Amino acid sequence: MKGKLLTVVVAAVAAAMVCIVAVLVLRMNGNSNIIPVEPENNDAFGSITENNKTFPVYPDEELSTFPGFSTENPYTSWQDTTAESTTEAVSETAAEQETTSEEASTEEGETTTLTEKVTELTTVINAAFSEVFSLPRAPKYIPPESKIDYEKVNLASYRYSGEGNYYYTDDKECWQKNFGFNEVYDKFAPLSIMYYDTVRTTFEYGGKEWMIQMWKGQYGMVFVGGEVGVYTRKPGSSGTHYVCADKEDWLNMEMAFMWDEFEDGNYKAIFNRDYEKYWWCTGFVVGFPNGSLRKTLTEFRLVHHITFKDTKMANAFCEAFEANGFTRVSTLDNNAPDTFVQVGPDVAFVWQNINHK
Repeated sequence: MKGKLLTVVVAAVAAAMVCIVAVLVLRMNGNSNIIPVEPENNDAFGSITENNKTFPVYPDEELSTFPGFSTENPYTSWQDTTAESTTEAVSETAAEQETTSEEASTEEGETTTLTEKVTELTTVINAAFSEVFSLPRAPKYIPPESKIDYEKVNLASYRYSGEGNYYYTDDKECWQKNFGFNEVYDKFAPLSIMYYDTVRTTFEYGGKEWMIQMWKGQYGMVFVGGEVGVYTRKPGSSGTHYVCADKEDWLNMEMAFMWDEFEDGNYKAIFNRDYEKYWWCTGFVVGFPNGSLRKTLTEFRLVHHITFKDTKMANAFCEAFEANGFTRVSTLDNNAPDTFVQVGPDVAFVWQNINHK
């Protein structure tokens, strides 16, 4: 949906047609059942599972940037130590281990390696993040029996998840990546029957200008859903246009789309996108908003988690995110709109009311 206007309209109509057909096929094959379950283990790229919870795994070269780690009392020091002092402490520890051929003797006479230290640090980081954030989980969907292999169905880069009962864009192989994004696309979106809220967060990092943009609302006459996209451009560029992030700049993300369908204040998770690398994390379900032409679609809520390349990048994003009106908290409450939490390079947020359109 991020192409030139004519292309967007054609793609939206095509996507609507295939989705309607898919829905009819599902109904013809029998009724589906939805049962609530606990979150399943997630073996997605860049994650580990401990005690039935999934956490991101960080590259070795990034670990020295995480604030508050100490080998003496790792969890307590995570809370109390500044990022600057911690970076020095962890860097010095790594340097000492490298100069001793990646082995060092502890006071108790035990031998530890740099890899073991990295594993220990990663465990501490994951434990700290799990204390302040938990992604809402949609009920487990049991699809009806069907001869359709949904993994092979791809129409204009749109796919259907039989396990999650939602539609999404295959951002790894999609034509939309050729067109980038800018504010003009948002202004003309209503012409293709798309009414949504959006927030653009721009910042500089690593010699590039970055934009993290998110959307939620009505897509065409058939769908509601949400998106988070990653875009870059050269420093000093004019205008509002950004290109879609190259593969080297894809970020690990996960999402929960929540909907107060009956406007009773009860937001329920409708679908999840698993934790993996994306430049464009999307999800859509068949449905109609209660107020499709409202200026702000507050009946929809996105709970999203991004692992940035390092803490410096996350800090730059968070500074711009606060300037956009989001409130930093120590622990994320999924029912507290427009708040976010940060632990090192990991940022999770709840978005509902803020709108840049």
